[in-house]
Amino acid sequence: MKAFWKIVGIATLVAVLGVMAGGAVALAQDAEDGAGLPFDFRTRFREAIAGILDIDVQAYDAAVEQAQGQILDEALSEGWLTEDQADKMRERLEEGVGPRGLGGGILGPRMGSMGGREHAPLSVAAEQLGMSQQDLLDELKDGKSIADVAREQGVDPQTIADAYLDQLAENLAKAVEDGNLTQKQADWMWEQAEGRVTD
Repeated sequence: MKAFWKIVGIATLVAVLGVMAGGAVALAQDAEDGAGLPFDFRTRFREAIAGILDIDVQAYDAAVEQAQGQILDEALSEGWLTEDQADKMRERLEEGVGPRGLGGGILGPRMGSMGGREHAPLSVAAEQLGMSQQDLLDELKDGKSIADVAREQGVDPQTIADAYLDQLAENLAKAVEDGNLTQKQADWMWEQAEGRVTD
């Protein structure tokens, strides 16, 4: 149980320091003298994590590097990454992006932007309702849902959901065929979309 709370504490520290570090970077970029800030967030962050784990900073860095390689290898072997995605992540890590580089984009493009804006849920809904995206947005700003607008137009909301899922299925299949996604990634994205589309 003690180990669990130590991990919770680390996760909290990561979140807080991540936000602070982002602000520090912005401030450093805005500094007119170019000297940066007197508080080195990156170094202090590494020292804090190493201290919590009761190891030195070099051991922490080595453990992070080993974990990054291990996770990339596992994701690749289990079909969660293509070879190209894994190679790009390794490049980012070697350039010093750090462990956060493993977080975003591991499953490729986000569902809503799959295949471009013209295939996002809002665009598909506007097309099914025979209205412009801007007109639909104006309706939604008044607090209505897409389903509300559809019912007012005499359109079954499920028609919009089905149209979006059909387009997504085509886009996912093409992404797999082009080598931009693995089948496992595509299946996961489909399951997420299918479960959320009616929301």
